Amino acid sequence: MSGNKTLHDILKTYQEIEMKIIDSDGELNEELESMLDLNSNELSNKLDGYEKFSRYLKGQVEYLKEMENHYNKRRKVLEKSVKKCKDSMLEAMILIGQDKLKTKEFNFSIGKSKKWEFDDSLISDEIKNNLINLGLAENTFKIHLNEVKASYKENGEEIPEWINIIENNFIRVS
Repeated sequence: MSGNKTLHDILKTYQEIEMKIIDSDGELNEELESMLDLNSNELSNKLDGYEKFSRYLKGQVEYLKEMENHYNKRRKVLEKSVKKCKDSMLEAMILIGQDKLKTKEFNFSIGKSKKWEFDDSLISDEIKNNLINLGLAENTFKIHLNEVKASYKENGEEIPEWINIIENNFIRVS
């Protein structure tokens, strides 16, 4: 039944063994050594199981990514086909000189849309600031974290207070 222990149960057993060692003034007897060996084996088996499951899940993630890419490409092909159909219908109506056409099932008409673009190189700093002040534009600031990190590491400079370094533990499996 020891193979059915949860990781929590195994850790709890380690704590119980620790308490027994403390109660025996740090002396390891044969029973405690046997319990340690058994619990150590159970932990090893449990971690192996967790790693196998993690690898299985990674495989599932990769499969799902591939399927996302597959369906994304498929969707784009279909969207392109729809656009080509619409463009062909538009060209046909323009070619025959009709702005409107009524069929048994649909009504077709040619519409016009306007697309606005701007040339950033023609906008002065004064106009940019005015647009920002009016809420019609935003001034974005983006730090290139990898470059900042490399710069401070290379130059050996003291890390400024506006940089927080957060350390995380991770498990390495080989």
